[in-house]
Amino acid sequence: MSRLPALAFLCALSAGCADDQGKGDLHAAVSRCFATYPFRKGTAYDRFSCIAGAHLHYGPDAVGPQYDLISQIDMASLRIGLDIDTGTLSMPEAEKELHWVTTKARNEAIQRSTSQPVTTAPRMDDKRPAS
Repeated sequence: MSRLPALAFLCALSAGCADDQGKGDLHAAVSRCFATYPFRKGTAYDRFSCIAGAHLHYGPDAVGPQYDLISQIDMASLRIGLDIDTGTLSMPEAEKELHWVTTKARNEAIQRSTSQPVTTAPRMDDKRPAS
């Protein structure tokens, strides 16, 4: 699965992976998730759960102004991870789903930067591509 673009996008949304006044604790925590739960069937849900836990632990101040989008990506990733681990989604289908989620979040972040601030979090589950 092409994980590097999605990881790079998550870092970009989280202010370049700079966190808690630049100490790097959030980035280190997420890196430990990837080291502990490598990319293979049976580890996807645990990996995404670990990443979501790191984002939750360090919170909006560490993650940055797009915290709500990162949280939505985390929730979608947990579902996708569970579907990978149970065999409901193949790796290509999961990659397509993750790409859709991150593209939608990226577009929302771009729209926010060029318009007025959004007062409510957008829903990531509308118009999902057919698997």
